[in-house]
Amino acid sequence: MNFKTISLTLISFFCFLWVAKQILMPLSAYIYFQDDYTQLAGKCANAMDESWFAEQSDMKSKDALTTIHLLDCHEYDKTRKLMLAAGLSEHILSYLGLVALEVGQKSADRLVEQHRFTTR
Repeated sequence: MNFKTISLTLISFFCFLWVAKQILMPLSAYIYFQDDYTQLAGKCANAMDESWFAEQSDMKSKDALTTIHLLDCHEYDKTRKLMLAAGLSEHILSYLGLVALEVGQKSADRLVEQHRFTTR
């Protein structure tokens, strides 16, 4: 092998690695984790809402349930970190988070119900 052949082989190899790291990894991570991420983002948002409302109403019976629901936030964080490590940008993850909130929106009646007086 001559120097020219070795040089072209190395350049081709590094170009392939660059394309794989910059384009193929983020694209495959987006395709693979997209559904899981949006579901977990919605579940985590709902768990945080439930936890906040339980704290406001001092309902101790809901503490265990809200703690279990907050474990969805842990899974959300792990999935987010994997997607970031694969090369997806914060902008793409923010967009997926907004999509998750739109898909998993609660009706206005369900949100308002938590604020209504039950006794006076």
